Amino acid sequence: MPATRVQAGNSSYDDQPEEYISMEQFRQSMRLVRLQIAVPISVLISLGTSLVCSFVVKPGLGGVNRLFPTLVSPKTSLIGLYWAVLYGLQVGLALLVIIAQSDRTKAALIHGVGLRFAVINWLMAAWAVAWSLQFFIVAECLILAALLLIITIHITMLPYPVQFRHPFDALFIHATVSLYFAVLFELMWIHGGFVALGWIVTDSHRWERWTWQAVGAITGVNVMTAIYEAATRQSLLVVASEYLLVTLLLSAPKSEPRAPNESPPKPTPLLMALFFCLALHPIAITIGAWSKKTADLEGRIRLEQEAEAAQEAAEEAAAENPSHHRVAAAEEAAQHRAAASDAAANV
Repeated sequence: MPATRVQAGNSSYDDQPEEYISMEQFRQSMRLVRLQIAVPISVLISLGTSLVCSFVVKPGLGGVNRLFPTLVSPKTSLIGLYWAVLYGLQVGLALLVIIAQSDRTKAALIHGVGLRFAVINWLMAAWAVAWSLQFFIVAECLILAALLLIITIHITMLPYPVQFRHPFDALFIHATVSLYFAVLFELMWIHGGFVALGWIVTDSHRWERWTWQAVGAITGVNVMTAIYEAATRQSLLVVASEYLLVTLLLSAPKSEPRAPNESPPKPTPLLMALFFCLALHPIAITIGAWSKKTADLEGRIRLEQEAEAAQEAAEEAAAENPSHHRVAAAEEAAQHRAAASDAAANV
């Protein structure tokens, strides 16, 4: 029941409407509290598990990659740096969840990110264990589940686009989600799938056997990502995609890990696909930016034409009936001019 103000002195139980919290506000507060608990814990669990599986467990995450080389294996040092940056951003996101003050940041965290982010980190922790134990089918299922969740997060983040006047939101929310999406969609599920399916380069004679599977997978995910980048102008996703392609381009998985000098060159079709994808992402974001600017310019021209038409109509109405139509027509023309000015400011 809404709170109502009671005159002082009429009752000892005077209502305090300024302290009233609606049920919707209470629900939002509880959602934020759940995020403040779940996200930091999940980040710590995922980070700790990854460190243990990388440096304590043998052969560990990198060791398993070297034992099971594929044509889509990334360069270990570069992908390790990528994950280090991603976990650093996740720590920043966890802190932002705790100290968030603005309504826009809270809305992006509650409705855009949500508890799914914590679930993804739990899945990635389980993936690190499964991969280290060489349970590749289980690991691939975990990656696919995490990928599905990060796709839904990307969709729900669309109403909260990047605004660089909110730098912490851009860095710790949008950049984190973009880097997570890129590594899961463009690399990890493909690499894990190759290993789970046994498409492994066990000797130099089988080096080119899985070439077209690799070309199709890499080209397919990058084309889909580029279309999404052009449609939504995701510049952060472009940077992540380019970096991941470089990790694939510079990788040299050995067909026989025990022979350190043996590293056959990448098949030519795969190299061509990687170079094509490297050029594709900048082109896609350029097309997206150009199309938006063109649409804004067309909208500005249309509003200016409408303002001119309204001005002419106002002049004709004033000539026919100065006392009745002049004020209304002038106001309409002023509204059109104001709309045109706003559109020009946004271009």
